Amino acid sequence: MPRRDTPWRRLRYGLLRHLPGQRGLDYGRRLSKLNAPRAQAAFRAALAGAGGKLCVDLGANLGDYTREMAAHAGRVYAFEPDPWTAARLREAVADLPNVEVIEAAAGAEESVVTLYRSPEFAADPDAASQYASTVAEKRNIDTTAGTQVRQIDFARWLADLDREVAVIKMDIEGAEVALLERLFDTPAFARVGHVFVETHENRIPDLARRTQALRRRARRTTRPVVNMDWK
Repeated sequence: MPRRDTPWRRLRYGLLRHLPGQRGLDYGRRLSKLNAPRAQAAFRAALAGAGGKLCVDLGANLGDYTREMAAHAGRVYAFEPDPWTAARLREAVADLPNVEVIEAAAGAEESVVTLYRSPEFAADPDAASQYASTVAEKRNIDTTAGTQVRQIDFARWLADLDREVAVIKMDIEGAEVALLERLFDTPAFARVGHVFVETHENRIPDLARRTQALRRRARRTTRPVVNMDWK
């Protein structure tokens, strides 16, 4: 049974998430689970106001949220770096003329990077495809083999786009930290209305401090509105 969302529990988890080591990460994960329904509601409210505008899906995977964005937006850019998953994504959105699939990772710089898949990928690629990451320290990936993929300097891509973006959904399996650190210092980021981010410090403990710093910065930022409790 899910834990009941109460102000007391929210406050408790919010304080205990600052404990050092795995205990703090565990409480942070519990708090994110409590916050996830609110994040989903905020996402759908943001999409309701995105009529005819641009949306961006970073880490589109098999396209569930891409389709949801496309139902509201005038144009959706869906980034997916894994060649197998990108092919499936193109099939999934082939009926949506307002979706453009970009087979690349979104990152803090332009480069070629190694993408690592889940060790369960061969057995169940549909389910395991969502865990692929360019961060080798992530706990649930197989680093004995990898695929070279293109990484786009997303901050520059956003600046070159030179248009308002209603919503960005960012689920890029640990790469969100370096990217957000870059984006917060990019003037074009202020042209974005809402950003919904899934963080992965529980799978990559070395990112915990940087993730917390980004949460503090997000709370001080009024545009875009950055929600870091996406799940």
